[in-house]
Amino acid sequence: MTGRRFLFLQGPASPFMKKLAQVLETQGSSVLKVSLCIGDVVFWWPKKSPLFRGRQKDWAVYLDCYITDHNITDIVMLGDGRAPHATAARIGMERGLRVHILEHGYLRPDWLTIEPDGMSAHSRFPQDANQIAALADQAPPVPAGGLYRSSFLTYALYDLAFHIPNVLFGWLVHPHYKQHGPVHPVIEYSGWVWKALTLRKRRARAEQAINACLATDKGREIPFFLFPLQLPGDYQIIRHAPGGNLFRLVEATIASFAKHAPAETRLLFKVHPIDNGLSRWPERIAETAARHGISDRVFLADGGNTDELIRKSAGVVTVNSTVGLTALIAGRPVIALGAAIYDVPGLTFQDSLADFWRYPITPDPDLLDAFLRALAATTQVRGGFIGEAAITAGAENVAARLLEEEERLPIALRKPQGMPRFRYAEELGQS
Repeated sequence: MTGRRFLFLQGPASPFMKKLAQVLETQGSSVLKVSLCIGDVVFWWPKKSPLFRGRQKDWAVYLDCYITDHNITDIVMLGDGRAPHATAARIGMERGLRVHILEHGYLRPDWLTIEPDGMSAHSRFPQDANQIAALADQAPPVPAGGLYRSSFLTYALYDLAFHIPNVLFGWLVHPHYKQHGPVHPVIEYSGWVWKALTLRKRRARAEQAINACLATDKGREIPFFLFPLQLPGDYQIIRHAPGGNLFRLVEATIASFAKHAPAETRLLFKVHPIDNGLSRWPERIAETAARHGISDRVFLADGGNTDELIRKSAGVVTVNSTVGLTALIAGRPVIALGAAIYDVPGLTFQDSLADFWRYPITPDPDLLDAFLRALAATTQVRGGFIGEAAITAGAENVAARLLEEEERLPIALRKPQGMPRFRYAEELGQS
């Protein structure tokens, strides 16, 4: 017996957490789970778990007592942004437990992230070149992805299986539960239905916008900057970006571009692949660009090949998207406006956004190699949350990492919790 007693909180809307529990149990660990809604119960079935039905203000006391009563040694959960998870991370660290945060991989595709304490601003992963080099020492090169097939249909069906029971019965079973998404699931799905109905039109408009942005002037190429949009309700925006409001950050970026970027440059925004279409990006961006008098230099594409656009761009502006890391790997200049694990001097641009438009700098290839090897060796495992093969591999690899006695990112690297300070907050008007 390992003596480890794991407490699972919310995981992805898939069978991943149940599979992970099975692997841990076969290796001698105990796994318990507290469910926060019926959707959690669905993906844990037929295993049993207590359902917390109290108010949010009662969660900390409930969790603290549960940890004591069941001799919990480890807490495992998806992300650290949801209010119950942020509370659990704090309590777990205060009590000396191991806190494990799961997420989609920083490396894409076919990787999963498993970090102690938290992500982004709360990550233990260092941002000092010497510390990164030490972690990378003897770490192997990072293998390419492409191991598993992904299915959007499977993802959508799992999402429905999680949300429909909450919508139909949640008001009766757990009336105090607050779903983690920014909008009601019914509204979310209505956006997806509309996007499906307008797919052809959106693709045509995206191609038109990209062609216009890449159009030459008398045979001369015009440099453009790429801004890959994230999801406004993503906790990477809410908790790890200046002001926590993506709409305001986009407006501030357009204003900076209008004022400081060379006249013969363009700015292309690309909508996130799983954006539900309710953010009104075309109207918002067009209105802001017109207000600053640069409608002919600002473009928006709801589609297109991100990797190709990165390669052709003069640089990438992001808040903290994993696309920023993809761009660094492609050797393109990157500026991260929020807290990002790859926002390391020598990799990303460290001066003002105003200067980035004029003097973008490419990443140091040696530091990038060390960063990738250190990142993969300490926070990444192969696998996925969707698809049988990806789930099986992911569960086995995550379980192996969870059961290691020595932590790969030492506790000495722990960062202060709470709201971080953002380097670009003042420049973006979000201080």
